[in-house]
Amino acid sequence: MNARAVLLPLLVSGPLLAERGTVTGTVTAFPSKYLAETVVYLRDAPPPRAPRRHRVRQKGMSFLPHVLAIAVHDAVVFLNDDTVDHNVFSPDGEKYNLGVFSNGEARERIFARPGVYTQQCSMHPEMFSYVFVGTSAHAAVVDGDGRFTIPDVPAGSWKIAIWNPRLSAPDQTVIVAPGGTAAARFDAN
Repeated sequence: MNARAVLLPLLVSGPLLAERGTVTGTVTAFPSKYLAETVVYLRDAPPPRAPRRHRVRQKGMSFLPHVLAIAVHDAVVFLNDDTVDHNVFSPDGEKYNLGVFSNGEARERIFARPGVYTQQCSMHPEMFSYVFVGTSAHAAVVDGDGRFTIPDVPAGSWKIAIWNPRLSAPDQTVIVAPGGTAAARFDAN
């Protein structure tokens, strides 16, 4: 293989990666039981990278994960990994109904517009989840302790916000240095 063919992609991507950093932080709330439904995201971040495919499983009469953060134009594959038939529909935004499917079957949906889409199963009304579709890929779902990490953030000053179906907090500004880590803390109520 030609050495230039190997080095050229490294030379081109090297400076771009060095101009990026990470945003980490925590979200606190009372009651804390709603923390796991929180998405932290950058407002007005650069447009997304090439679309990606994500997976949501229907297992144990639940959607897993319960909250998924994706970028506009990404696809979600809904897989029925349960012993009973399920359905996936959303009454939000671009309303859709993917029909009924059995164990081992899957349906795919491409999300063309930003927004929050509640996923429901018409056969089991207790089943629901959320797909947060951002204008960029710079988002993260917090863990059970409210911690989050958003990697690969372009250097600069960014507005950072949270989405949660029950909680809110004021937006903040973070300054991401090339190769650095910026911290944010949200006290949601």
